[in-house]
Amino acid sequence: MGGARRDGFARRGGGEPLDRLEPALQRCDAVYVLTPPGFRREYAVRAIAAGKHVLCEKPLAISVDDGAAIVAAAQRQGVIAVTGFNQRYRIGYGRLHDTARGGSLGRLHHFWCQRFGMGAGALGTARGNNWRTAPATLCGMTVESLSHDIDLLRWIMADEVAAVNGATFSTATDLEGFDNNAHALLQLQSGASAVINASWSSRIGFNSRGVLGTRGTAFVSGTALGNNGIWCSREFHRKTDDDEFEVVEMLQDDLDDQSYRRQTDDFIQSIATGHQNPASVADGHKALQVSHAILQSAQTGKTVTLD
Repeated sequence: MGGARRDGFARRGGGEPLDRLEPALQRCDAVYVLTPPGFRREYAVRAIAAGKHVLCEKPLAISVDDGAAIVAAAQRQGVIAVTGFNQRYRIGYGRLHDTARGGSLGRLHHFWCQRFGMGAGALGTARGNNWRTAPATLCGMTVESLSHDIDLLRWIMADEVAAVNGATFSTATDLEGFDNNAHALLQLQSGASAVINASWSSRIGFNSRGVLGTRGTAFVSGTALGNNGIWCSREFHRKTDDDEFEVVEMLQDDLDDQSYRRQTDDFIQSIATGHQNPASVADGHKALQVSHAILQSAQTGKTVTLD
């Protein structure tokens, strides 16, 4: 961020812009690492080494090794270190999580995610000031954005990914190493399955995320113009063997600041109690490993297994 933009941003938030991290570390208890993902290892590890609690925005890093270094640093220092998976704090996904984990759907055997809209790189030559499409900082949708969907399936299903088959595509053909469409079939350790179909180049925005169980089905969905359709939740649906009719709950669950506020509250509560409630940096590392497995499968055309 340039000097003028940085200073203006700091003034709007009542903060003070600093040129180096160390003066900030002397005056704080916790650090938010909100840089582009290629720089997160550097700042997160330095903050953790100073004994500071850290919330690191997702994805945890670009490379699996960088993510592992953040996890190892947090384990050595014993600080609260979390990944910014704010979707866990959305109303609709919370309802889906509680329903799936509450047992009314029976044994869970499938998770799906469909989310389509216009995102980074969708218009090919339209770049603007978006770090996601700047050659020095890009990492593509599978690493940068699918981290949310991978975390949601792990959180909702209480399961881990065992094997991946993936395919990716980019409409921004001039950006080497950038993908804005990703499609994956995932086998989970329990024997359940999951699919993720995602696009940053769809002219129509909509989303659906749900669970199939042996005794019921539940999902959250939304439709809106443009990119808002990717994360806008309008309805929660559920039908179990105990329900005579499908139950539909209307939602007004837009991607606004509320989930970030809840995430911050949880982070502060964890620091106060010493008990890590939010998604840990280890969860961020798990998601990063799955993202790279999808990319590897797409490149090789083969199934990729995870430890």
